[in-house]
Amino acid sequence: MVSFAAQPSGDTNDHQVSAIPEAPEADAAISEDGTPLAVLTADCLPVVFVAERADTSVPLTAVAHAGRRGLLDGVLQNTVHELRERGAHTITAWVGPAICGSCYEVPENMRAESAQLLPGIETETSWQTPGLDLPGAARALLKELDVQVADTGADHSDWCTLEHDALYSYRRDKTTSRLAGVVWVPSVADSAGKDTP
Repeated sequence: MVSFAAQPSGDTNDHQVSAIPEAPEADAAISEDGTPLAVLTADCLPVVFVAERADTSVPLTAVAHAGRRGLLDGVLQNTVHELRERGAHTITAWVGPAICGSCYEVPENMRAESAQLLPGIETETSWQTPGLDLPGAARALLKELDVQVADTGADHSDWCTLEHDALYSYRRDKTTSRLAGVVWVPSVADSAGKDTP
């Protein structure tokens, strides 16, 4: 069974991190026992984490929904902080498909406000209008937090949800479909729920 983080809808400042099994409405969730986790996104960033701990062979896992508002309000910083509070000493993150900075057009005032909160997030689209680079900003932010960021998806153009029909994009399709970012540890997930010594 996979536990989904139930992301808040709309523009809310409540970008909290939930520990499974509670999973209240939150932009991120953490599992301490290997429960598979998933987060649904449209053009926003799905970010998944695996964190090694010194006291057990069972790693911590986490998922985060990092849209523009969540990224600016600290959902990734909060997730990393919560992982470290639970004993993580090495954290690896994977940044999944999302709209790229060449395609994420926003009003100039939104770009300026976003750049004040998270310098480096601002960009120009390929058609020379104001834009935001959520994947690039997330990768840079995670590296600043001493998180290892997997190279998978480092070429944003390969993972742009707007540009690739195989990936869902709300901005392109205008439907309520979603992509799922999923994380699990196979050896732990295989035995989850079993009474093993």
